[in-house]
Amino acid sequence: MRAQKIYSKSALLFGNLALIAWIILGAYALWFIHPLFCWAFLIFVAFGVYYVLRKHCCKTCYYCKDCTLGFGKLPELFFRKSGTENVDDKGLSMFPYYFIVMSVLPGAFLSFSIINKFTFVKMAVLILIIIFSMWSGIVRRNLLIRKSKV
Repeated sequence: MRAQKIYSKSALLFGNLALIAWIILGAYALWFIHPLFCWAFLIFVAFGVYYVLRKHCCKTCYYCKDCTLGFGKLPELFFRKSGTENVDDKGLSMFPYYFIVMSVLPGAFLSFSIINKFTFVKMAVLILIIIFSMWSGIVRRNLLIRKSKV
């Protein structure tokens, strides 16, 4: 029998704040293009990550000492190596799409905006998006790169 997972309150808070910061940075990046894109991105990604993906993050509460309703598992999926334990297959298959929407989409639009008119704020936001993307991408590279084995 395996030990039950315990999520510390600080890890739970820090992980969710990091995810929220990443989503807000992506929305802010799209604000430079058009405010409507910002709000559409914010609503789509926040709903997708915090409702759809969180719903598929946990198979059962059996593995956790205290059920966090997926709020502990969600940051673990994005930022920790052990994050794929007890995750639904549908959640694992959706993760690369949310990763692309949260990192590549704002990064690409912001890059075009920087080419159009350079500001240090845009560059700082782009660097922060790249940092979040690398942090999550390095940890979850096995989900982002499809293996050729079938």
